[in-house]
Amino acid sequence: MDLIEIIGVSKRFKEKKGYFRALDDVNLEIRKGEIFGLLGPNGAGKTTLLNIILGIVLPDRGKVKIKGRDIGKEREIVEKMNYVSGETRFHWVLTVKDVLKFYGVSYGISRKKLKRKIDELLCFFEIENIAYRKFDSLSTGEKMRLIFAKALLNEPEILLFDEPTLGLDPQIAVKVRGEIARINRELGTTVLLTSHYMQEVEQLCHRIAFIRKGKIVDVGKVEDLKKRKFSTYEVVVEVGEIKDADLLRRKGFEIKGKKVRIILSSQGNLGEALSFLFKNGYRVLNLEIKRPTLEDYFIKSLEDEDKMV
Repeated sequence: MDLIEIIGVSKRFKEKKGYFRALDDVNLEIRKGEIFGLLGPNGAGKTTLLNIILGIVLPDRGKVKIKGRDIGKEREIVEKMNYVSGETRFHWVLTVKDVLKFYGVSYGISRKKLKRKIDELLCFFEIENIAYRKFDSLSTGEKMRLIFAKALLNEPEILLFDEPTLGLDPQIAVKVRGEIARINRELGTTVLLTSHYMQEVEQLCHRIAFIRKGKIVDVGKVEDLKKRKFSTYEVVVEVGEIKDADLLRRKGFEIKGKKVRIILSSQGNLGEALSFLFKNGYRVLNLEIKRPTLEDYFIKSLEDEDKMV
């Protein structure tokens, strides 16, 4: 079921020398319960699209529907969403509980329900022991858990993350990704995130959209997208001693020192290639499979787009 429908959305902003087109006829469907990634270079339109979904920015053309309802006509739908940015900050003098109380009241949550909700979130993110510490005294990891707790106060069906691990140390970034996956898995929250980090998108997202210069270039599962750009993968086999180089080359293998490089199609039979080596007296000392990564896809997509210009 499509929870979010983005239909023909375009947006441009006025500049000194005319207009900058941030989004150009964007069409996307995001399914209930999935983690959906928006991948693209700086200035591609990712943050603008999130702001339009949140209702902060109005599109010049097109519409966004949540559960079939147009957010341009029914603004209350936005109340079932929340937003997390890697740059979110709170006033340094507020304690963890103060932050959650402040936003709970601003969301219109009743006093009784807010108390229960704060206790639940403190427990869920394991921050009960820092409930009375001021924001400025928290570690980076503790601050991120508080930001996540704040985002779940209004029990959103949809969470939007804009560069959630931007500028974080690798260890903290790993924990943040884990929390995003846990929120999706345990609470069933639909997640839409933007990121520059290929590994992050590849690890977290069920599907992604690649956006460039305001246009959606491709949409799909990570493995499907890579297959569209790459029809082969590489296998490097360490065999110790090369006995008959000509035989290997006739088979289409490449030789690099004491290693044999084999290029296989995506449906290629690795077992058949290894069997050929065994039959000809080679021992496999080590084997490395090099499949295209999401970063390879990203670079190839940029190159292909440039060729079309």
